[in-house]
Amino acid sequence: MAVTGRGQTIVARALAGAAVSATALLVGCSDGPEIDGALVYAQRCAFCHDVEGQVGAEITAATLASRGDEETLTRYLRLAMPYEAPGTMTDAEYRATARYLLETRGLAGKAAAGSVAGRGNGTGEGR
Repeated sequence: MAVTGRGQTIVARALAGAAVSATALLVGCSDGPEIDGALVYAQRCAFCHDVEGQVGAEITAATLASRGDEETLTRYLRLAMPYEAPGTMTDAEYRATARYLLETRGLAGKAAAGSVAGRGNGTGEGR
């Protein structure tokens, strides 16, 4: 049976993500202190969260704030992401990704949960 339409798109995105992940492993991702959160996000997260008709939820400041501070967000990412293979990144990659997300959404250095208080439940509902 041929896969068509939305199913084909999801399969293509999953394969693209796997290819990027495999490439990252081959070029020697390390656990060193110089992990680039933007690069990790681009390789492991963007294909679900930042494409038209995205598979993953939009990552907004409110969504991040609902996860608490950087450490809590890092623990959540480790347990739940990437969706198809949680726990497959290094601790340094998870920390760098959490830091990158908080910085790019204007939450770096703040108690994330308090920074968007009163703006909804963090799920993007009610917009």
